[in-house]
Amino acid sequence: MEVITLNNEAFFKTCEELISKIDFEPEVIVGILDGGGYVSNEFKNKNDFQKVQFNSVKLKRKSYLKNNFIVKVVLKLLPYKVTNRLRLMESKKVKKTISDLNLNDLSNCEINFKFINNSEEKIKNILIVDDAIDTGKTIFIIKNKLKKLLPDAKIKIAVISWTIETSIIKPDYYLFKNSLVRYPWSLDYKGKDFEKKSFSI
Repeated sequence: MEVITLNNEAFFKTCEELISKIDFEPEVIVGILDGGGYVSNEFKNKNDFQKVQFNSVKLKRKSYLKNNFIVKVVLKLLPYKVTNRLRLMESKKVKKTISDLNLNDLSNCEINFKFINNSEEKIKNILIVDDAIDTGKTIFIIKNKLKKLLPDAKIKIAVISWTIETSIIKPDYYLFKNSLVRYPWSLDYKGKDFEKKSFSI
């Protein structure tokens, strides 16, 4: 498994490439925050999706790293050679947890998802976008929630990286497979070319 680093410019180009693969006309695009928020923002900027309604959702996940200032500083200081190894170790650990996921429990997982339908027309196609699929847990939960809200809608998934091919849910569109991607907003990204954006839920 390789680690790919995308700077801001490469991220924009990658999003354009992902968009070019979409052979599906969604009425709604749902971005999974935070990473999927940046991806869906690029979809929003394209003329192809001017008539599309955009929604976003964020699942609360425990993250020791993201909330620890010392860890953030250390990750910024470590060379990519070291953080690449840390990423690979973490990915191996995550991969082992996939078989322990209980799909019934995940299907009944309640999330605070304020899905807004501004159109009077019936929604037929929904596209979920995120930066990556690891275990697939987050997208599985969100897709199931959308299925309950809109049982007749067709739901497809687009991600930049399908990190672990044994994930519990598979993307319909992706660019990288069995690869780890370091994005401009990643904790261990060293470039100065990224300005953080905020997304409303």
